Amino acid sequence: MTVGTASPPTVGEQLDYPTKRDEAWRYAPHRLLGQLSFGPPVDLGAPVPTDLDEQIPALGGPRIVVINGVVDTERTSLAGPDGLRLSTLAETRTHRPEWIGSHIAPDQIDDAFTALNVEYGVDGAVVEVADGAVIDVPIHIIDVEIPDATQNASCTGVVIQLGEASVATVVETRLGVGAEFGGSNIRTTVTLGNDATLEHIVLQDVPSSQVHLSRIGVEQGTGSTFRARSFNLGGSYGRIAYDVRLEGAGATADLSGLYFGFGDQILDQQIDVVHAAQDCTSRQSFRGVLDDESTGVFNGGIDVRPGADGTDAEQSNDNLLLSDRAEINTQPRLEILADEVACKHGATVGQLDDTALYYLRSRGIAADEARRLLINGFADQVVDDVSIEPLRAWISRRLGHDDV
Repeated sequence: MTVGTASPPTVGEQLDYPTKRDEAWRYAPHRLLGQLSFGPPVDLGAPVPTDLDEQIPALGGPRIVVINGVVDTERTSLAGPDGLRLSTLAETRTHRPEWIGSHIAPDQIDDAFTALNVEYGVDGAVVEVADGAVIDVPIHIIDVEIPDATQNASCTGVVIQLGEASVATVVETRLGVGAEFGGSNIRTTVTLGNDATLEHIVLQDVPSSQVHLSRIGVEQGTGSTFRARSFNLGGSYGRIAYDVRLEGAGATADLSGLYFGFGDQILDQQIDVVHAAQDCTSRQSFRGVLDDESTGVFNGGIDVRPGADGTDAEQSNDNLLLSDRAEINTQPRLEILADEVACKHGATVGQLDDTALYYLRSRGIAADEARRLLINGFADQVVDDVSIEPLRAWISRRLGHDDV
């Protein structure tokens, strides 16, 4: 089946949608994906809800708001501290296309959804941090999908580049409006200079009527650090895919995430970490809580290339099933083509601990409250790792924790 669009793309037009035969898309709802209609960004057929700002975590500082693939200039604030340049992707594509060449290069296209994003994701956010700059406020990128009657899906591009020895935090919040079917396709490319440090947080909470597709590509220089935290919470199908490449010696990638499913949601985590240089370190730690008939997917890979001696890599995936109808499909992968490496991976699937429940009940705690406390304790090991207090509180409220 050829990709469905409002008008045929000029890039990657021969690519088909992935099918269940593609391992990385094995558990995706392919019928729903085929109902997404993409095209160039268009004016909204309906006004932006007046309460939209109330849905966005209030972090302060600079931010870019993208609605249906177009930057909303009224809600956007580009002003930031010295050493930070924040601009729109449309402006950069027009005036400095060579600067984002790797983001739009044809050789980066390996599936239909990336092709669609390159073709139609003409606007979005560009974050540039100068060499040696330490940005002490979070940079917030908000993407909002409001399905249109004629085009129900949009594409957004995000480009993040940190110079040598620079430090920054970028938060990407993905939201949606309405009960109509639709979807968002967001692609982020990250380039870290030598000794740069980026904390990157993704909060995905689109409505249950929508599909969310996210791809994050990272290239790391010598001694750089990429610290990623993802919260995959919303959508009928929510997908967050990382492709992290440790290209410089001594680089570190630390990825963790939480997916929390209800109803018949499918929450999909796809992680590929490539060790291409010596003495690099990577950590993957993802937790899933699945209730009702929801499905969780974790497909995590560690690829140690020839010459990447001294690799230190760990991977874990822990899951809590709250219903006998919930399902987890977990596949840790490890490929080692180098010597003198330390690599390990593992996965667990379990239910609430009966002994712990009994202990709490024996101390006068009601059954529902005891269950809630144990679920919160499992999930909060990821939530508590978020350093930005307003964002941490927002996530806790979204998960129904009333003890923040």
